[in-house]
Amino acid sequence: MGSIATYIADKAAKKKQTPSEWLEGNLKNFDRYWVSSHIGRYTHPDAAVHLHDDSSPTGKGYLTTADTAVQQDIFVDGGSAFMTIASFLVSRFSQKETIAEQKDDLEAKTAWQYFREDSPFIRREIESLGIKYEPLREKILHIQISKIPEESDERLKQVYFPIPDCDGEYHLLSILPPSVLMLELTNRIRMAFQVQRKCQDKKSEYYGGLYQTFSDLTNVRFGGANVQNVSTRNSSLGMQVLPSLPPCLTSRKIKMPKRNFFFDSLYWRSFIKMLFHLDALLRDRRHNLEMRERREDIILDFVEPILYEANRLQTLPAGWSKNKELTEEQAVWLDAAYSNQRQIDTDWIWPVCMDFSRWLVNAYEWFCHIEKRKEISLSDAELHSFASTMEDVLKEEVREG
Repeated sequence: MGSIATYIADKAAKKKQTPSEWLEGNLKNFDRYWVSSHIGRYTHPDAAVHLHDDSSPTGKGYLTTADTAVQQDIFVDGGSAFMTIASFLVSRFSQKETIAEQKDDLEAKTAWQYFREDSPFIRREIESLGIKYEPLREKILHIQISKIPEESDERLKQVYFPIPDCDGEYHLLSILPPSVLMLELTNRIRMAFQVQRKCQDKKSEYYGGLYQTFSDLTNVRFGGANVQNVSTRNSSLGMQVLPSLPPCLTSRKIKMPKRNFFFDSLYWRSFIKMLFHLDALLRDRRHNLEMRERREDIILDFVEPILYEANRLQTLPAGWSKNKELTEEQAVWLDAAYSNQRQIDTDWIWPVCMDFSRWLVNAYEWFCHIEKRKEISLSDAELHSFASTMEDVLKEEVREG
């Protein structure tokens, strides 16, 4: 990432050419370029099949290139030897001034996008090199569009698809990976990581903001020994792939509490997403009805999984808490031996709710420590507010019980 003028000047200097000579020399290969959405090389690096899907969105719940807002890809005939301009067009450039700002720029676009938008930024960059902008843009915007191939390629994977009511008849289908979707997914994941870094950087204006994380990612490069023939981005960066394996389902063991249900049976990291939301709320200094309702919704998000764990303990054989050091109130809440008492005498509810509040405050402190965030001090008012939200839920359970 950086300025377009610097990129071109550096490339030209390596070839001992002027920027104009470098561009003119590489623009001679433009007849090898096609705007594409599906490229066969992602199946085999020597496959020359490519097409451009310009169909209308289906809107029927299927994910297709027509249903997503993605950048166009460029197919280059001849492989890596002719990819120079394609590499330039798909590279991202920032309009920021400093290198640090350019690195973290979330609004950087590709040269291809700037040309299509006729951005004043790219016009200024190109003309600063002594190159005429309009003829260059006109040539770039007239890259040929890939058409549906008349025949497949034997190196592509084939699928025999039976034709209904036609005994022995079938369609022979070629699988073409949608390269634009793979690139869009990769760009969005990398953008999410940029946002994450900014939200965790104490010097950033976005510090403390919400961000998304992706686990178990795989970085892949297609083409085996010929990755450079597939695409420039495939060669230099690879593609980010989300896990697509079925989930590993295991029976969940009930973690028996010894002294305190909240601290013994609940793992605070399981509530990390909710703690992010709570932290964002606490850092918002507005005090109005909307914020109070948001706070209650967030606390209810904590309460639901906690009640699930509590209900699992209530299904255990009665009397399991006798050898534990639980408080009387928690034992009444969690042990089936006290089910009748639980319904008749509800004095146990408020102490349990305060135990919940103390656990939540402790979990929040751990969250701030691990995330290296400045902790927001919580008063007794917040403690009682958290407890009050859970109290309403437990009283409702008693009424329905």
